[in-house]
Amino acid sequence: MSWTILRRFHARIEEQCAARGILYPWWVPMIGFGGQLTCVGMALYLRDALWTPDPLLLALPLVLLAPVVQLGFGKWLPWWLDSLPALAVAGWLLSVAPDLDRAPIDAAPGLLAFVVADVTARDGVRPGIAVGGISYGILGVGAVLGPGIVGFSVHAILLEVGFVVGAMLLWQMRALLAERQRREATWQQATTAERERIAREIHDLVAHSLSVTLLHITGARHALRDVVTGAVPADDAVEEADSALADAEQVGRRAMTDIRRTISTMAEGAGSRQALPGAADIAALVREVDQAGLHVEYDERGDLAQLADATGLGLYRIAQESLANVAKHAPGSTARVALSVSRGSARLVVRNELNGTPRTRRADGQGSGLAGMHARAAQLGASLTAGQDGDEWLVDVRLGQRSGGVELPCGHTIPGLGRAPGVTPSGAVS
Repeated sequence: MSWTILRRFHARIEEQCAARGILYPWWVPMIGFGGQLTCVGMALYLRDALWTPDPLLLALPLVLLAPVVQLGFGKWLPWWLDSLPALAVAGWLLSVAPDLDRAPIDAAPGLLAFVVADVTARDGVRPGIAVGGISYGILGVGAVLGPGIVGFSVHAILLEVGFVVGAMLLWQMRALLAERQRREATWQQATTAERERIAREIHDLVAHSLSVTLLHITGARHALRDVVTGAVPADDAVEEADSALADAEQVGRRAMTDIRRTISTMAEGAGSRQALPGAADIAALVREVDQAGLHVEYDERGDLAQLADATGLGLYRIAQESLANVAKHAPGSTARVALSVSRGSARLVVRNELNGTPRTRRADGQGSGLAGMHARAAQLGASLTAGQDGDEWLVDVRLGQRSGGVELPCGHTIPGLGRAPGVTPSGAVS
């Protein structure tokens, strides 16, 4: 029971400190209060007023007045009012001569050192200097007008030590508080960045899967319409529609699996490692979109193994989002994707015809897709250009290219360079 009460008392002290923005543990103010009580008790003993009825005994409740008010009633006192009882007690004790036969030096001036340290550590350097100046004045008055102070120079030095100790505690407390704030800000930034990354991943997965699914559904709808018009036999149309819907179902299921894995990773932390797509998977991405009904031409040059995994993933996601935008805004056009990699540089270009309908940006700025592409490019240290280029819409990502370097235009090939599997010399997906 007593231990529980003691823990509550400790918690109350730290709550009072935290309410004032002071991160001291409970034992720091307790050492200050205990030191003051010890000095007062020893000073009363030297004046033969500790065990006999004497007005000086009022010094003990006076010193305890401020701590009791602050801890017992939760009333935080300003520095001048908090230190006033202790300063008055010190002056009162110094006005009475101690019996130095019992001890070689008086303990009453030590109370002033504890008061200076406490005020400096709690309220700041300026209040500490003010209380220190008052304490020096009390010492001077006691030495000149009072019974005198033995070891005056020692007590004067102790006041300086009290101020230095309080200032050091204050500096350490403020440094600790600043470090905690920096860690909190870093944690918030990391959390926001991770949320944005997961949001981009889910957006890319959903946008791509929906675009491919819609292309398959459009193909199935056109096949059924051909039956109505009599352009193709019913059996062939049904078979084509069934194949398109099966592909759409497969894409949807794969997207759901990817989304669940992403959300599971966010909720449960790192689990089983899953291979993320890279630059080498862009060819498969192009084939998937082409098979869904959007005509895509692909040109690949250079050794993709030169690219880091993070770079390959970023380029893959940008190509994925670009093709999803083509399927959404210009499903009847032809998209041309070109990826070129050379030593120290890479370039990804996605073009498509506008078909006479220019694309416009949202009134509130970039859409989430373009914003995500710009964010990915910024993470890679690449430049990204996205916008209308004549009669085409252009997405151009350049990584590590220097001015004056060789640019590889979309649609042109260089003999002798390796191609991705499934890419024909003409650039169309086979």
